[in-house]
Amino acid sequence: MKPQLSATKPSPVRAVALLGLLTALCTVLRIVKVPIPNVQPVTDILMIVTLLLGFRWGFSLSMSTLIVSNLFLGFGLWTLPQIVAYACCMVIVIVMVTILPVIRRRIWLQIGLAGLLGYLYGFIVSLGMAVIGSLNGLGFWAYYVSGLPFDTYHAIGNLVFYPIVLAILRQGLQRFDRGGAHFETLHKSR
Repeated sequence: MKPQLSATKPSPVRAVALLGLLTALCTVLRIVKVPIPNVQPVTDILMIVTLLLGFRWGFSLSMSTLIVSNLFLGFGLWTLPQIVAYACCMVIVIVMVTILPVIRRRIWLQIGLAGLLGYLYGFIVSLGMAVIGSLNGLGFWAYYVSGLPFDTYHAIGNLVFYPIVLAILRQGLQRFDRGGAHFETLHKSR
């Protein structure tokens, strides 16, 4: 799948600057908590960046966001499953858009995918924590089911934030790109 960046490749300095700005944005949004747990637009931003700029950008942004934000929130055994979970989410985005290219043109499909990523992220983090904690089959399912309300908050947050974040990010990335023509293919409200 081809990323949506224009034919002119940004200079390494501009690319690092963009990654730094996006990392700062995601870090702040991950640290500043909404009163409802797990409701934050970081997964939406990662999905949109992956759709617009490609897997490498999405993965790099997820890694840098987790590392920088965990400097404030704390590192622990959960950090590795979080990294794996976001990597899997970005892979799913690429696979889904490759299999169903219509996702690029239909915001409601993108919103649905963003909601599903909330559950996928939670499942993979739970699976990683079960492996780290040596939980057996029933122990894993008990652990996972107990976290489902938080995964649901995450999914609902993704559903609500996605259209807002898409509008803001697309405009910002178009300004960065200066050509912007390729960004237009992501969605035109249908």
